Parts: sequence; C-alpha cells; structure tokens
Amino acid sequence: MKKVLLIEDEPALVDLYKTKFSKEGFDVITALDGESGLQMARMEKPDFIILDILLPVRSGITFLKKLRAEPEISKTPVFVFSCFDEQDIKKQAFDLGVEDYVLKTKYTPDQLVEEIKAYQNITK
Repeated sequence: MKKVLLIEDEPALVDLYKTKFSKEGFDVITALDGESGLQMARMEKPDFIILDILLPVRSGITFLKKLRAEPEISKTPVFVFSCFDEQDIKKQAFDLGVEDYVLKTKYTPDQLVEEIKAYQNITK
C-alpha cells in the first residue's frame, strides 16, 4: 500500500481527499501546516507528498527547501495542489523538483487520484 502525506490547512479538504485516497487503497497521513508536514515526512517516509503552497507556520516553498535539504527524504516525489496560481511560485516549486503543480480549481478529487495513480505506474 502506497503511503501519501497530504499537507493541507483546510480541514474540509483534508477530510475529502483523505477519504478519496483511502478508498483508492492509499495509506493517508495528514498535516495541517508546513512544519508538522516536515515532521511527518521525517517520521513516516511517505511514498509521495501532496502539498498546498499557502500554509501556516511554514509555506509550501519553505517546506520544499527544507525537504530537499534532508538526505533521507530529499527524493520524495511532491505534487503541489494549490489555489495559488503565481508564476514565480510555480517556477520555484518546479526548480525544487516537484512532479506537478495543479490548481485545486481545475482538478476534481477523482482527477487528482488518477494523476497520482498514473505517476505511480510510470515509476514502477
């Protein structure tokens, strides 16, 4: 079972996506801010991370910089899933090695799950 870390600060979205990914056979762990997300990544060593950019305590970009600096978890694939559609931020995220940067307003939960599943099939 693939383990996904969902870092999202909106409890309703956490519940929605946790339920959706769990029904699709993923083991889902969650964090509500970038700092606890980094702690969870260290402890749980997820197979991949779904990351919001606008987070309390530690932003998604700061989270990515810290994640990439830690050898044990630096290669963890990250998918940004955010409402924040700013080109400079997108460029920073891609420069920090994210797999994709998708907008919440343009993806349904089913579409996000399918994207993650497609990525898994490519990397097997």
